[in-house]
Amino acid sequence: MAEHYFYQPRSISVLLIGEMAYDATFVNAARKLCNRLHVSIVPYAIAKIMAEEKIDLIFGSLSSANESVYLPALQEVRFHYPMVQMILFLQTDNLIMLDEILMLKCDRYFSMKSERWAALDHFKSSIKALSDDIYLAERHYFQKLIDFAIVSQTDVNGNITYVNENFIKVTGYSFEELMGQNHRIIKHPSTPIEVFEGMWGTITRGDVWRAHIINRNKDGSDFWAETIIIPFKDENTGKILQYLAIRHDITEFLKQERIANDIKQKAMEQEQLAEAKDAFLILFTHELKTPLNAILNFAQYLYKHMPHIDEVPKAKRLYLLEQIYKSASSMLENVTNILDLGKLRHQKLHYNLTLFNVKESILDVIEKHGALALEHKRTMLFQSDGNDPFLTSDEYRFKQILSNIISNALKYGHTLVEIFLISDSEKIEIIVQDDGKGVKDKEEIFELYTQSSSGPSGIEKKGTGIGLHFVKLLCEGLKFEYKIEDSSTLGGAKFILTKRLKEQRNV
Repeated sequence: MAEHYFYQPRSISVLLIGEMAYDATFVNAARKLCNRLHVSIVPYAIAKIMAEEKIDLIFGSLSSANESVYLPALQEVRFHYPMVQMILFLQTDNLIMLDEILMLKCDRYFSMKSERWAALDHFKSSIKALSDDIYLAERHYFQKLIDFAIVSQTDVNGNITYVNENFIKVTGYSFEELMGQNHRIIKHPSTPIEVFEGMWGTITRGDVWRAHIINRNKDGSDFWAETIIIPFKDENTGKILQYLAIRHDITEFLKQERIANDIKQKAMEQEQLAEAKDAFLILFTHELKTPLNAILNFAQYLYKHMPHIDEVPKAKRLYLLEQIYKSASSMLENVTNILDLGKLRHQKLHYNLTLFNVKESILDVIEKHGALALEHKRTMLFQSDGNDPFLTSDEYRFKQILSNIISNALKYGHTLVEIFLISDSEKIEIIVQDDGKGVKDKEEIFELYTQSSSGPSGIEKKGTGIGLHFVKLLCEGLKFEYKIEDSSTLGGAKFILTKRLKEQRNV
């Protein structure tokens, strides 16, 4: 089995003090044994070194000549850094503050008189013992982290050289099935190739790569993992030796997060829907109230004059009846739109496909909106490219789509609404544009109960807020493309309705 690079012991940091710090021969030899050696020949520098560096061991000597200056600094170190190891060589025959020195509770004390000659050996063994202790402690901690993760190791080509028990347990593959296999064995087919290209680009540079990625188990099931891939290099050459992948299964976490987000989203939608329904109720009752008042007032006028109806001019009678009819038709159209909208949203609306003349249908819708144009003092202009296209679709629903678009243009335009019909062998395009203030929220405007707003306080709301949402659902059902742009010629909104004829053949 390949050697594992799961753990690399860190270098030991040593602070050399006392008379040993003056011994150049000892210092040079010590540096070869410890690549992080700090030397303090003045006691007041100890506190600064301890604060700036992670010191593992203080090694040095105390004598009667320096104990009074070094001891307070070492006592301060022991107070603030109780875990740091200390090894001191003492001149035991003439120390004045021996009790205080022993209170430092150093890991070892040596007699300078008998052990000074072996100081370098003691330094070497201390470094080894400390390294072993740190290695065992940190390796144990690191191993615990590894045991709880999903771990794999590969060579530089991505071929698996090691997996832990968790990897086997999660993926369902046996150890024998995985050894020597390329790591693509757990690649999920839905992951874009660009993800892996980015991964290889990162780790071959020697950088750590991290991402949330979906994997495929042996039984075909999926699991999401927070994945970290660590390149391990040769310390001397810098050449990458192998890669370590550490994964944490976050499938359940993401599932719970999605559930929480769904609950939050539904709560927000319910709140928004409640607000929208209130606004819609106010707007819709206003839309019904206006034609209903006309019907009641005109009907009441005719009823009161029935005994002497001949005294009412015929032209006025016809006008009043026409207004009653138009008002009732307007109410019926609003109610029908709402009923149809409910069917559309629950996918219960059925389409009646027939072959019809597009130009004739457009002209029919324009004619029916003549009264609305007159009411709002708008002029409607229709232009065609001279073709006379036919379309297989639901003509009634097509007219509903166009009716809502033209109605909006008449309500929000200022003076002019232009309708264009353009067609060729590939598509039929209907363009409706106005000279109003335009639409800022071109995507939002198609959502339920949303109305156009422009300027600091918005355009006066002139509809129920369901028209363009109705258009959106009908277009999706009949496979029409729809979008709103700014009109470059009139300055207002430009609605483009497109039907691809290649799709038409498959209807």
